[in-house]
Amino acid sequence: MHHPTRSGPARRGTGSRTWLRAAAAALMALAAAAPPAAAQQGELSGTVVEAQSQRPVAGAQVTVQGQTRSAVTDPQGRFRIAGVQGTSVTLQVDRLGFTRTTRSVQVGQTGITISMNESALSLDAVVVTGTAGGAEKRTLGNAVTRLDVAETVREQPVSNMSDLLNARAPGVVIIPATGNVGGGSRIRVRGVSSLSLPQEPLIYVDGVRVLNDAATGPINQGFGSNSISRFNDINPEDIESIEIIRGPAAATLYGTEASNGVIQIITKRGAAGGTRWDLSVRQGAVWFDNYDERVWTNWGTDTFTGDTVSIDVVDLEREAGRRVWQTGALRSYNLSLNGGTPSVRYYVAGGMDRDEGVEPNNTVRRWNARVNLTAEPRSDMDVRASAGYVSGRINLPLEAGGGGTAWTTFFANPANLRLANGDASFRRGFHSATPEGYRYAYEDWQDVNRFTGSVELNHRPTDWLAQRLTLGADVTREQNVEVVERMDDPAFLPMFTAGEIAGYRDQNNRNISYTSLDYSATASYGLRENISSSTSAGAQVYRRYTDIESASGRDFPVRGLRGINATAVRSGGSNYLEDVTVGVYAQQQIGFNNRLFVTAGLRADDNSNFGEDFDLVYYPKVSASWVVSDEPFFRLPWVSGLKLRAAYGETGQQPLFLTSIRTYTSVPGPGDVGTVTPGAAGNPALGPERGKEIELGFDAGFMDERVGVEFTYYDKKTEDALLLRDIAPSTGFSGQQWFNAAEIRNHGIELLVRGTAIRRENVELELALNLSTNANRIESLGIPGLDTVQAGTFVRHVKGYPVGSWWEKRVVDAEFNAAGKLIAGSEMCDDGNGGQVPCATAPRLFLGRPTPSREGAFMPALTLFNRVRIAGMVDFKSGYHKLDGNLRVRCLLFGRCRENWFPQEFVDDPAWLAQVQRGGTFVNGIINDASFTRLRELSLTYTVPDSWAERVGASRASISIAGRNLHTWTDYSGIEPEASFLGGSRGGGSAQWEQNVTPQLAQFVTTLNLSF
Repeated sequence: MHHPTRSGPARRGTGSRTWLRAAAAALMALAAAAPPAAAQQGELSGTVVEAQSQRPVAGAQVTVQGQTRSAVTDPQGRFRIAGVQGTSVTLQVDRLGFTRTTRSVQVGQTGITISMNESALSLDAVVVTGTAGGAEKRTLGNAVTRLDVAETVREQPVSNMSDLLNARAPGVVIIPATGNVGGGSRIRVRGVSSLSLPQEPLIYVDGVRVLNDAATGPINQGFGSNSISRFNDINPEDIESIEIIRGPAAATLYGTEASNGVIQIITKRGAAGGTRWDLSVRQGAVWFDNYDERVWTNWGTDTFTGDTVSIDVVDLEREAGRRVWQTGALRSYNLSLNGGTPSVRYYVAGGMDRDEGVEPNNTVRRWNARVNLTAEPRSDMDVRASAGYVSGRINLPLEAGGGGTAWTTFFANPANLRLANGDASFRRGFHSATPEGYRYAYEDWQDVNRFTGSVELNHRPTDWLAQRLTLGADVTREQNVEVVERMDDPAFLPMFTAGEIAGYRDQNNRNISYTSLDYSATASYGLRENISSSTSAGAQVYRRYTDIESASGRDFPVRGLRGINATAVRSGGSNYLEDVTVGVYAQQQIGFNNRLFVTAGLRADDNSNFGEDFDLVYYPKVSASWVVSDEPFFRLPWVSGLKLRAAYGETGQQPLFLTSIRTYTSVPGPGDVGTVTPGAAGNPALGPERGKEIELGFDAGFMDERVGVEFTYYDKKTEDALLLRDIAPSTGFSGQQWFNAAEIRNHGIELLVRGTAIRRENVELELALNLSTNANRIESLGIPGLDTVQAGTFVRHVKGYPVGSWWEKRVVDAEFNAAGKLIAGSEMCDDGNGGQVPCATAPRLFLGRPTPSREGAFMPALTLFNRVRIAGMVDFKSGYHKLDGNLRVRCLLFGRCRENWFPQEFVDDPAWLAQVQRGGTFVNGIINDASFTRLRELSLTYTVPDSWAERVGASRASISIAGRNLHTWTDYSGIEPEASFLGGSRGGGSAQWEQNVTPQLAQFVTTLNLSF
């Protein structure tokens, strides 16, 4: 059952147009094959409203019980269902945040009004779990967080998926790289659980696994701060809801790769009825808030006079009529239509983004489109086809490493203000090139074309059996380019090196294809009157194919040439990698009185990256859910609903490409004949990292379900975590070998509280609060006597401490002479036992963990007169430390802090002054607590009266004004407590390192929403 990783000549996949034509043809054929409608078919229509305020309830699912006919209410709460059989039927209405409602009606009845009561518990809500048909939350023994995306996007300044997920689900932490438009983020779910492997959750779109790489983009972008995340390709406007499964206890059915959680994205679908058009127009601005006060004053020597002087380059530029950072424009336009018949329904959408960052060369130009079709050719079958496409270019400014606007501004140098003869310097005080110099020289961009498509067939051959088959593909074509044309402008030539002046082009093309095949079946039947049974089984095949081509050229003969073939020195290479996972599972659930549910399951997986001596891996699960409040004996005042739940489950994560396989490297042999030499030793016994988790919790409703509480405790252990060990030279191979060894533990709590504090005719106040904690610890490094593994600059994996923590000597005292100069050898460091020892013999100590141990958000929303809604979010992250690379470069490396020039003023802080004067030998003073609280979102939305909307031909209209990243409270020493390198030499692990990156930007956006 093994599928070994292969490498060789590149192959191309089929185009998305062919796939789309085939899917459309299949749907039309199915619709044409549908049998004639029965004679007694009729229509139902009406409105769904909230019981007390009578405001419309949008997005409610209205289903005819016992039939396949259903509809989703529009923004006015209206629904229409055609093709209803019989003379009288029962309508079932479901909506997240409301109690399930049923209503008996006569077929043909119109003007139906169905009232729903708000509920903060929603145990009857159906979620996607991996089994055919989904499952009600009351049956699940694990936590699943569901986000109503459509409502959030209408109100808040959400421009990408990172913004959408941030702080909205407990246990899910978003770690952004930079504030540049188009920039990416990491996603961490329930802590760090690996020492070596990627830790992004699995992403599914309409049942298809999609690419989730966090750090892509131009290949020479410093340490990985200026990264683009594939997750942000998905347009939030097209999403109906998101479901988040947070750990192995819930993700067993998703198998290998699922140990970091699963995010299910469900896109919008059409509803039967006439065509409805929805238009969204956004216009806004983005800026580097208060940068004139946030950028430091630096110190140095005046080149002409030799005096010690300070420089505030931001003030100097403003006085000269120049701005270092501009105010960028945000523009997006989205248009969708949906409708159809009971047999065929459609959702078609298109959008365009035209964003500008705070640097002129930071832009997003992106188009996206989506077509979703649903067909019901027979009463026992429906077919759903989804196709999404995104194309565009993201231009990124040079950042981090050794160049760019932030680099040259943050580290401004007084020595660059004047030349030795007293003339003004061409650098104007900037550290290296001027901002316009970097824009003249460097272009960095990523072009992307991405298609994601799926066909899902749901079949119900009997009233007790449901089966589902999903086929899909996610195809991404990236072109990552950095170009420096040959320079010929005399104003800029002195700012750059000879290599930069000659010009170059580096290009990396990545073509990644994910293919998914997923079959599942569920048989549901009653064993006795009060005992139900649900048996599920399924199989999946996932294939990832990556085709990589890289090329580089140096030395253009003249400016204006940009192709690699125009350079004098050229090089290149290509490779491809393939990864296949095959898995099968079975699950059995028994229900008692529709309130106690016990579930057990087992999954078996094989993956092409497993070693050839490693057999199948098995992942068990068991869970229980008990709706105690449905028991006759339940009598607790103020508690209107209570579900207790418990779950245990296992998942895994496969090794990286080629790590299990012995490889050889081609080299020139005698007579320049090609031959090979040993490369990597491989490890035929290499297997997956295994995640095992216990989850305990409860869901409760209070005060007639006006308040809902979800509480979860989790204890997650990762076994067989991968590490590197040295290879004995006698094997004929050099270097290191991957092996399964370490054990990591994460445990914590997650709390979500939401409810309605005030509910009156014209006033409603909703409040939501989520909190989570995470304790992370390396239990073992797998080798007796091995307690420490160096993991990066100032970063170690140490037994008994969090993964990738900061470890360095801690200076506590030093002696200085009368001039404030350090007396050599006087530095004293913490000995780890409450005492002091000379720093030369001091141990490295734990200085802090790199990821937050606590995070949460408070989200109030006030609705007035059913028309005015004021909503906001304040979120926080705490319990972690970051390395302030700005402080390191300015003070320890370049010597441009005041401490470097007037040390006698700082002798009262001998520990810090000693670090400054030792020039980076000691760094504990730059690894600081990065805890913060941020006013993340604030919005005002006004729903226009229908009579006003009708004047422009619309049935509904709303306008919102929203701000983002409006204020931050923090004691962190750097510019941005959230910024982090996502890749490169200092961002590939778990450590958070900030250095000369654009911070999270403030923004205001006005959005107009119209429905026709």
